[in-house]
Amino acid sequence: MIHLPVSGIDMAWWPLVLIGFTVGVVGGYFGIGAAWLITPGLNIFGFPMIYAVGTDMTHVVGKSIVATFRHWRFGHVSAVIALIMLVGTFSGVEAGAQVVRYLTAKGLAGTVVRSVYMVILAFLFFYMLYDYLRARRIEIATGKKIGDIVGTGISKWLHEATAFLPPIVRCRNTGMLMSAWFIVFIALITGFIAGFLGIGGGLVRVPAMVYLLGLPTKVAVGTDLFEVMFSGAYGCFTYSVKGGVELLAAAIMLLGAAVGAQFGTICTKYVHGIFIRLLFSITCLFAFVATLLKQLSRPYERVYETGIQQVLLKAGYTKAQLSGLMLKQDVMQYYMVEVARRPDWYQAWLTANTYTKVGAAFILSAASFICLVILVQLVRGVAAERRAKLALEARAGATR
Repeated sequence: MIHLPVSGIDMAWWPLVLIGFTVGVVGGYFGIGAAWLITPGLNIFGFPMIYAVGTDMTHVVGKSIVATFRHWRFGHVSAVIALIMLVGTFSGVEAGAQVVRYLTAKGLAGTVVRSVYMVILAFLFFYMLYDYLRARRIEIATGKKIGDIVGTGISKWLHEATAFLPPIVRCRNTGMLMSAWFIVFIALITGFIAGFLGIGGGLVRVPAMVYLLGLPTKVAVGTDLFEVMFSGAYGCFTYSVKGGVELLAAAIMLLGAAVGAQFGTICTKYVHGIFIRLLFSITCLFAFVATLLKQLSRPYERVYETGIQQVLLKAGYTKAQLSGLMLKQDVMQYYMVEVARRPDWYQAWLTANTYTKVGAAFILSAASFICLVILVQLVRGVAAERRAKLALEARAGATR
C-alpha cells in the first residue's frame, strides 16, 4: 500500500501501474488520452473522483511524449497541423466549459452532457463500423486489400470551400494542401465538444481529422498525440494550481503508460488504418455502455447527494474530502442510517454504487480486451515481419 498525500487515501500501487499500462497501449494505438477508462478505473480502486481528471491530465502528458516520438519515427505526425489546431482547441475548450457552467447553474449539466456524449459515441460507433464494413465489401468485390480510406466527400467539399483562404499550409506526411483557417475551424468544433463533455478530446478529434480534414488514419492518430502533449500540459498546469493532481499516482501510472505506449504505437506499424477504425468504433461502443450505466445511477444519486454532503460538512469534513468519503460503504452507512436517520438514502446509495461499480468493471474489462487485441496484432505483425526477413535472407543465400 502507498499513501497518496494530496487526496489522503491509501491504495495499492499495482492498479495504478495496470491502468497506466492499459491506457498507454490503447492511447498509443488510437492517439487518445483514454479519460473514459482512467476515471472509472481509478474510481473502482477507491481513488476520489475529484482528483481523477487532474491526475489523468498529468500522466497523459508523459505518455503522449513517449508515443509521439514513436509515431514521429514512423512518419505519422504532422506538426504543422497539430500546432495550428492548438489555437482552435484552447478557444473551443473554454467556450465549451462556459456552456457547461451555464447548464450547471440551471441544474441541467449532468444529464445534458451525458446525453450528448452518448449520442456522439453512438454516432461514431455506427459510422466507423459502417466505414469498415464498406471497405470489406470493396475488398470482396475487387479482390484487392484496402489498407485505409483517405478522404471523404465531406472533407473534399470542405477543402474546396476553404481553398481560397490564406495562409495555405502543406502536410508533408501526405502532401495535402489546406487552409490554416480550415484547420482552426475543425479544432474549434472538437475543442468545444471536448470542453463541453469534459474529455481529453481525442475521442472526437481523431475522427474529425480523418473524416473532415481527410487525413490518413495513422497520421490522425500521431498528430493528435503530438497536440495532446501541449494541451495536456496546459490542463496539467491548471489542475495542479487548483490542487487537483495526485503527483505520486500520476508518476506510478506513467511507469506503466510509458511501456504500454511503446507497444500500442509500434502496433500501428503492422495494422492497416481501416482496422484501427474498427477497433476505435468498438471502443466508442464500450464507452457508450459505461456512460449509460452512469446515467442510470443519477436518479438514485439525487436522492441522497445534497443531504449527505451537508451532513458530512457538519461533521467537520472538507469539500475536498467528500468525493472520497462517498465511495466508502461503512462511512455512508454510518452517516446515512445512524446520524441522519435516513435509511432511504442508504438504499439509494447502494443502488447507485452498484451501477457505478458495474460500469467501472465493464469499462476495465472492455479496455483489457482491446489492449489484448492490440498486443495480439503486434505479436502477429512482428512474427510476419520476422518470417519475411528470413525468407528474404534465404532467397539471397540461394542466389549466391
